[in-house]
Amino acid sequence: MILISNVTIENFLIFIFIVLLTVVASSISYALLRRLFDDKLSLRDSKLIARVIEYTLYTLGFYYGVRYKLNLDLNALIASLGIFSIALAFGSQQIIQNSMAGLLISVVRPVQIDDWVEIGDTGISNIKDIKLTRTVLRNKDGKLFYVPNSLLISTIIINYTRSGFVEIPVPLTIPYTCNLEKVKNIIKETAHGHAKILPNVSRVEKNIISKLFKLSNIRILFKDKLDMNMFEPRVLISDISDSKTTLSIRIWIREIDKKDEIISEFLEKLLEKFKKEEIELIPGKLNCSNVVKLI
Repeated sequence: MILISNVTIENFLIFIFIVLLTVVASSISYALLRRLFDDKLSLRDSKLIARVIEYTLYTLGFYYGVRYKLNLDLNALIASLGIFSIALAFGSQQIIQNSMAGLLISVVRPVQIDDWVEIGDTGISNIKDIKLTRTVLRNKDGKLFYVPNSLLISTIIINYTRSGFVEIPVPLTIPYTCNLEKVKNIIKETAHGHAKILPNVSRVEKNIISKLFKLSNIRILFKDKLDMNMFEPRVLISDISDSKTTLSIRIWIREIDKKDEIISEFLEKLLEKFKKEEIELIPGKLNCSNVVKLI
């Protein structure tokens, strides 16, 4: 019995079976390859290899079913669709855009799995997976974002992992009569004493940074002038008004995902040193020469 043109019901059912078998086989191959390579390669490389094999199996299975079971010539089929193909193209334009963007991301690789990035309103997020049509991100609050790949191509992406190091501004307000040099010295001393704030980091952190210095993209960003002294903390005056002075503390860190913890530890140590030096901390009260307010 012929169902459509020269396609029999038997061949059509076989085609459906091949499609289902292809989906199952592709999923199993992805899981097996991940299990095989996760311990031997980096997570991003393991996922990339598994994903390429998965899509290859999808393509081969679909092609075999259409060509040899439905007996359809794909080139002739596409040419004969005419107006229907145009309408279909418009209807699936977004899917096509996202798929093409996914392929472009796989080749150009502006972002990779495990990169810490900021895209639109996602905040600082970690890339968990890059699929054909969308990219999965998870921010520090645990929220998952499914971003269309076409958006990654057309929008501004802040890639903290690729930049290697980030300078973080920390605002500090002090009374105009406060000893500015004394405050600066306390701030720099506190920054130098933190194991995660450059340049005086722990030995483990120094080893990681040494490896980063050897990466070509990092050398290009810093124009081959890589020196730990360039990451010295700075204290700048950002505003002077009424009876107060606003400072901007600039510190460099590597782990953007631990920014909040590093800043919190830094401020905690800073408060301890202010108390030790008898610089009293009274929030909102600025009429004493020994008052410092953190904002």
